[in-house]
Amino acid sequence: MWFTIVLILAIALIASLCYVCVLKSRVNSFRKADRIKQTFMTNVNHEIRVPLEALTGLANIISNEKVYLSKNEKQNISDQINYNANLMETLLDEVMMFAGNEKEGHQLHDESFSPNVLCLRCLEANMYSLYRREAVKLSFKRELSDEFFMKSDHHLVELILNKLILNACRFTEHGEVLVGCNTREYADRITFFVEDTGGGIPENRLNNLFTWFDNPEDMNDEVELDLAVCQRVAQKLGGMLVRDEHYQRQGTRMLLVLPLK
Repeated sequence: MWFTIVLILAIALIASLCYVCVLKSRVNSFRKADRIKQTFMTNVNHEIRVPLEALTGLANIISNEKVYLSKNEKQNISDQINYNANLMETLLDEVMMFAGNEKEGHQLHDESFSPNVLCLRCLEANMYSLYRREAVKLSFKRELSDEFFMKSDHHLVELILNKLILNACRFTEHGEVLVGCNTREYADRITFFVEDTGGGIPENRLNNLFTWFDNPEDMNDEVELDLAVCQRVAQKLGGMLVRDEHYQRQGTRMLLVLPLK
Protein backbone atom coordinates (compact mmCIF):
# COMPACT_ATOMS: atom_id res chain seq x y z
CA MET A 1 0.00 0.00 0.00
CA TRP A 2 2.77 2.43 0.98
CA PHE A 3 4.64 1.47 -2.18
CA THR A 4 1.60 2.36 -4.29
CA ILE A 5 1.22 5.74 -2.57
CA VAL A 6 4.92 6.51 -3.03
CA LEU A 7 4.70 5.48 -6.69
CA ILE A 8 1.67 7.70 -7.27
CA LEU A 9 3.38 10.62 -5.57
CA ALA A 10 6.55 10.05 -7.62
CA ILE A 11 4.54 9.97 -10.86
CA ALA A 12 2.67 13.12 -9.83
CA LEU A 13 5.95 14.87 -8.99
CA ILE A 14 7.51 13.90 -12.32
CA ALA A 15 4.38 15.08 -14.17
CA SER A 16 4.46 18.37 -12.27
CA LEU A 17 8.14 18.90 -13.06
CA CYS A 18 7.50 18.19 -16.74
CA TYR A 19 4.60 20.64 -16.76
CA VAL A 20 6.76 23.29 -15.08
CA CYS A 21 9.49 22.74 -17.69
CA VAL A 22 6.95 23.14 -20.51
CA LEU A 23 5.58 26.33 -18.95
CA LYS A 24 9.09 27.69 -18.46
CA SER A 25 9.94 26.97 -22.08
CA ARG A 26 6.78 28.72 -23.28
CA VAL A 27 7.42 31.73 -21.05
CA ASN A 28 10.97 32.00 -22.37
CA SER A 29 9.69 31.78 -25.95
CA PHE A 30 7.14 34.52 -25.29
CA ARG A 31 9.77 36.71 -23.66
CA LYS A 32 12.19 36.21 -26.54
CA ALA A 33 9.50 36.99 -29.13
CA ASP A 34 8.53 40.09 -27.16
CA ARG A 35 12.14 41.28 -26.99
CA ILE A 36 12.58 40.74 -30.74
CA LYS A 37 9.43 42.76 -31.47
CA GLN A 38 10.56 45.52 -29.13
CA THR A 39 13.96 45.64 -30.82
CA PHE A 40 12.34 45.69 -34.24
CA MET A 41 10.03 48.56 -33.27
CA THR A 42 12.97 50.46 -31.75
CA ASN A 43 14.82 50.18 -35.08
CA VAL A 44 11.76 51.35 -37.02
CA ASN A 45 11.20 54.19 -34.55
CA HIS A 46 14.79 55.33 -35.10
CA GLU A 47 14.45 55.15 -38.89
CA ILE A 48 11.13 56.97 -39.06
CA ARG A 49 12.41 59.96 -37.08
CA VAL A 50 14.79 60.90 -39.91
CA PRO A 51 12.10 61.62 -42.56
CA LEU A 52 9.81 63.12 -39.89
CA GLU A 53 12.46 65.65 -38.90
CA ALA A 54 13.08 66.45 -42.56
CA LEU A 55 9.35 67.03 -43.18
CA THR A 56 9.14 69.26 -40.12
CA GLY A 57 12.02 71.39 -41.39
CA LEU A 58 10.45 71.68 -44.85
CA ALA A 59 7.10 72.65 -43.33
CA ASN A 60 8.80 75.44 -41.36
CA ILE A 61 10.39 76.80 -44.54
CA ILE A 62 7.09 76.81 -46.43
CA SER A 63 5.19 78.48 -43.59
CA ASN A 64 7.79 81.22 -43.07
CA GLU A 65 6.34 84.36 -44.70
CA LYS A 66 9.74 86.04 -44.76
CA VAL A 67 11.23 83.35 -47.00
CA TYR A 68 10.84 83.84 -50.76
CA LEU A 69 10.92 80.63 -52.80
CA SER A 70 11.66 80.51 -56.49
CA LYS A 71 10.00 78.02 -58.81
CA ASN A 72 13.04 75.73 -58.70
CA GLU A 73 13.21 75.93 -54.91
CA LYS A 74 9.53 75.01 -54.64
CA GLN A 75 10.09 72.02 -56.91
CA ASN A 76 13.12 71.05 -54.84
CA ILE A 77 11.05 71.12 -51.62
CA SER A 78 8.26 69.18 -53.32
CA ASP A 79 10.75 66.48 -54.35
CA GLN A 80 12.09 66.26 -50.80
CA ILE A 81 8.59 65.94 -49.36
CA ASN A 82 7.74 63.15 -51.80
CA TYR A 83 10.98 61.33 -51.03
CA ASN A 84 10.51 61.45 -47.25
CA ALA A 85 6.82 60.56 -47.51
CA ASN A 86 7.72 57.52 -49.62
CA LEU A 87 10.37 56.52 -47.08
CA MET A 88 7.84 56.69 -44.24
CA GLU A 89 5.29 54.70 -46.22
CA THR A 90 7.87 51.97 -46.85
CA LEU A 91 8.74 51.83 -43.16
CA LEU A 92 5.06 51.45 -42.25
CA ASP A 93 4.75 48.70 -44.85
CA GLU A 94 7.67 46.98 -43.17
CA VAL A 95 5.84 47.07 -39.83
CA MET A 96 2.78 45.60 -41.53
CA MET A 97 4.87 42.78 -43.01
CA PHE A 98 6.47 42.00 -39.66
CA ALA A 99 3.22 42.07 -37.67
CA GLY A 100 1.03 40.47 -40.33
CA ASN A 101 3.40 37.58 -40.91
CA GLU A 102 3.47 36.81 -37.20
CA LYS A 103 -0.29 36.47 -37.15
CA GLU A 104 -1.55 32.89 -37.21
CA GLY A 105 -3.91 31.96 -39.99
CA HIS A 106 -3.04 34.89 -42.24
CA GLN A 107 -5.23 34.64 -45.32
CA LEU A 108 -3.57 35.35 -48.65
CA HIS A 109 -5.56 37.09 -51.35
CA ASP A 110 -4.74 35.72 -54.79
CA GLU A 111 -5.54 38.01 -57.68
CA SER A 112 -4.46 38.28 -61.29
CA PHE A 113 -2.10 41.10 -62.22
CA SER A 114 0.61 42.07 -64.70
CA PRO A 115 4.13 41.71 -63.25
CA ASN A 116 5.39 44.31 -65.75
CA VAL A 117 2.87 46.86 -64.51
CA LEU A 118 3.78 46.05 -60.91
CA CYS A 119 7.50 46.60 -61.58
CA LEU A 120 6.84 49.94 -63.27
CA ARG A 121 4.63 51.10 -60.41
CA CYS A 122 7.30 50.17 -57.85
CA LEU A 123 9.92 52.04 -59.89
CA GLU A 124 7.74 55.14 -59.99
CA ALA A 125 7.14 54.92 -56.22
CA ASN A 126 10.89 54.85 -55.58
CA MET A 127 11.98 57.60 -57.96
CA TYR A 128 12.47 59.99 -55.05
CA SER A 129 14.80 57.52 -53.35
CA LEU A 130 17.44 58.77 -55.77
CA TYR A 131 16.89 62.38 -54.78
CA ARG A 132 19.90 64.53 -55.76
CA ARG A 133 21.75 61.50 -57.17
CA GLU A 134 21.79 62.20 -60.90
CA ALA A 135 24.63 59.69 -61.30
CA VAL A 136 22.19 56.82 -60.61
CA LYS A 137 19.66 55.64 -63.18
CA LEU A 138 16.52 53.73 -62.19
CA SER A 139 15.47 51.46 -65.08
CA PHE A 140 13.08 48.69 -66.09
CA LYS A 141 14.14 45.70 -68.19
CA ARG A 142 11.21 44.27 -70.16
CA GLU A 143 11.49 40.51 -70.67
CA LEU A 144 7.85 39.47 -70.49
CA SER A 145 4.92 40.54 -72.61
CA ASP A 146 2.57 43.15 -71.13
CA GLU A 147 -0.20 40.61 -71.75
CA PHE A 148 1.46 38.15 -69.34
CA PHE A 149 -0.43 37.84 -66.04
CA MET A 150 0.24 35.96 -62.81
CA LYS A 151 -1.69 35.20 -59.63
CA SER A 152 -0.49 35.97 -56.11
CA ASP A 153 -1.13 38.32 -53.20
CA HIS A 154 -0.58 41.49 -55.20
CA HIS A 155 -0.08 43.74 -52.17
CA LEU A 156 2.54 41.55 -50.47
CA VAL A 157 4.52 41.10 -53.69
CA GLU A 158 4.54 44.87 -54.11
CA LEU A 159 5.72 45.40 -50.52
CA ILE A 160 8.68 43.05 -50.97
CA LEU A 161 9.66 44.51 -54.34
CA ASN A 162 9.44 48.07 -53.00
CA LYS A 163 11.72 47.16 -50.11
CA LEU A 164 14.31 45.57 -52.43
CA ILE A 165 14.30 48.62 -54.70
CA LEU A 166 14.56 51.04 -51.77
CA ASN A 167 17.55 49.15 -50.34
CA ALA A 168 19.25 49.10 -53.75
CA CYS A 169 18.71 52.85 -54.16
CA ARG A 170 20.01 53.64 -50.69
CA PHE A 171 23.32 51.86 -51.26
CA THR A 172 24.01 52.84 -54.87
CA GLU A 173 25.89 56.10 -55.45
CA HIS A 174 26.80 55.65 -59.13
CA GLY A 175 25.52 53.57 -62.01
CA GLU A 176 22.12 51.93 -62.20
CA VAL A 177 19.34 50.16 -60.32
CA LEU A 178 17.68 47.78 -62.77
CA VAL A 179 14.32 46.08 -62.12
CA GLY A 180 12.48 43.44 -64.12
CA CYS A 181 10.92 39.98 -64.18
CA ASN A 182 11.18 36.79 -66.24
CA THR A 183 10.21 33.11 -66.32
CA ARG A 184 13.51 31.75 -67.64
CA GLU A 185 15.66 31.59 -64.49
CA TYR A 186 13.52 29.13 -62.50
CA ALA A 187 11.30 26.50 -64.12
CA ASP A 188 7.55 27.02 -63.61
CA ARG A 189 8.26 30.14 -61.56
CA ILE A 190 8.44 33.87 -62.08
CA THR A 191 11.53 35.78 -60.96
CA PHE A 192 11.46 39.45 -60.02
CA PHE A 193 14.97 40.88 -59.94
CA VAL A 194 16.49 44.06 -58.53
CA GLU A 195 20.13 44.58 -59.45
CA ASP A 196 22.37 47.51 -58.64
CA THR A 197 25.91 48.78 -59.12
CA GLY A 198 26.44 49.66 -55.46
CA GLY A 199 29.17 48.55 -53.11
CA GLY A 200 27.77 45.04 -52.70
CA ILE A 201 27.12 43.10 -49.50
CA PRO A 202 30.10 42.53 -47.18
CA GLU A 203 31.32 38.93 -47.15
CA ASN A 204 30.78 38.51 -43.41
CA ARG A 205 27.05 39.27 -43.76
CA LEU A 206 26.21 36.86 -46.57
CA ASN A 207 25.61 33.80 -44.38
CA ASN A 208 22.92 35.56 -42.32
CA LEU A 209 21.37 37.59 -45.12
CA PHE A 210 17.89 36.06 -44.86
CA THR A 211 18.14 34.48 -41.41
CA TRP A 212 15.28 35.13 -39.05
CA PHE A 213 16.95 36.32 -35.88
CA ASP A 214 16.31 34.30 -32.73
CA ASN A 215 18.02 36.78 -30.43
CA PRO A 216 17.43 40.54 -30.16
CA GLU A 217 21.19 41.00 -29.81
CA ASP A 218 21.60 39.82 -33.41
CA MET A 219 19.22 42.41 -34.83
CA ASN A 220 21.70 45.20 -35.38
CA ASP A 221 21.75 45.73 -39.15
CA GLU A 222 18.62 47.24 -40.65
CA VAL A 223 19.19 45.76 -44.12
CA GLU A 224 19.48 42.17 -42.95
CA LEU A 225 16.46 42.70 -40.72
CA ASP A 226 14.47 44.05 -43.67
CA LEU A 227 15.46 41.08 -45.81
CA ALA A 228 14.60 38.61 -43.04
CA VAL A 229 11.09 40.08 -42.86
CA CYS A 230 10.75 39.99 -46.65
CA GLN A 231 11.98 36.39 -46.76
CA ARG A 232 9.27 35.32 -44.32
CA VAL A 233 6.60 37.03 -46.40
CA ALA A 234 8.02 35.49 -49.61
CA GLN A 235 7.83 32.04 -48.02
CA LYS A 236 4.23 32.76 -47.05
CA LEU A 237 3.57 33.35 -50.75
CA GLY A 238 5.16 29.99 -51.58
CA GLY A 239 8.35 31.59 -52.87
CA MET A 240 11.76 32.72 -51.67
CA LEU A 241 14.31 35.51 -51.72
CA VAL A 242 17.70 34.71 -53.26
CA ARG A 243 20.92 36.60 -53.78
CA ASP A 244 22.19 35.91 -57.30
CA GLU A 245 25.64 34.42 -56.67
CA HIS A 246 26.44 34.48 -60.38
CA TYR A 247 25.94 38.23 -60.77
CA GLN A 248 29.00 39.45 -62.69
CA ARG A 249 28.62 43.21 -62.35
CA GLN A 250 29.69 45.29 -59.39
CA GLY A 251 26.95 45.42 -56.78
CA THR A 252 24.14 43.05 -55.86
CA ARG A 253 21.34 41.23 -57.66
CA MET A 254 18.38 40.18 -55.48
CA LEU A 255 15.72 37.76 -56.71
CA LEU A 256 12.13 37.28 -55.56
CA VAL A 257 11.07 33.89 -56.90
CA LEU A 258 7.35 33.02 -56.83
CA PRO A 259 5.25 30.11 -58.13
CA LEU A 260 3.23 30.58 -61.29
CA LYS A 261 -0.49 29.93 -60.83
